[in-house]
Amino acid sequence: PPPPPPPPPAASSNAESAGMGAVFAELNKGEGVTAGLKHVKKGEGLKDRPVPVPKTSAAPTAAPKATPAAAKPPKFALENKKWLVEHQVNNTTLSIDQAETNHTVYVYQCTDSMLQVSGKVNHITLDGCKKMALVFDSSIAGVDLVNCVSCKVQVRAVVQTVNIDKCSGTQLILSRDALGAEVVSAKSSELNIIVPGATDDDEYTEHPIPEQFVSKYANGKWTTESMAHTG
Repeated sequence: PPPPPPPPPAASSNAESAGMGAVFAELNKGEGVTAGLKHVKKGEGLKDRPVPVPKTSAAPTAAPKATPAAAKPPKFALENKKWLVEHQVNNTTLSIDQAETNHTVYVYQCTDSMLQVSGKVNHITLDGCKKMALVFDSSIAGVDLVNCVSCKVQVRAVVQTVNIDKCSGTQLILSRDALGAEVVSAKSSELNIIVPGATDDDEYTEHPIPEQFVSKYANGKWTTESMAHTG
């Protein structure tokens, strides 16, 4: 039979024994094992570490507020036979006492005010007014209301024509002599006409002007009538 294999080299066994012996020798030192280590106290060194800062979203920028338009100075003057009444606010003492038949009256952007016109004038216009009251005697060419809101007009004597365009909440008060006036309204709502009763002892009556209309096609043409409300 063949001879058995030779034993492993002794050098390798001796090296491993020497290495393990060194490890056990260090452990046998006891406290001396940690003599070369630096002692760190609790919390020491944390102050040198960077502190994480949470990210915050930028606050939304507020939109700049719109600056209100500066109030325009009021005006009340006669210029070239034209009375100019403009930008009056909370003024109930406006009065035109020296009106003439060739004078016109133009009332523009007045609010919560009242104008009285004595005598007969050629024409009166209310333009862009709100809660404005107009009391006048007579107007030859009539009265125009344009872009007005919640305005009142009272005729004390005579007027032939009243034009109301793009207005809301208009109240028209006619005298007995002005019952023959022609009232023309367009693109307007809440128009009420107040007229005197049959006699001077009777109360005034209020008549709402229709806002809705019905159009029908017959005999080759369209006919339009105001919608009647019953009830």
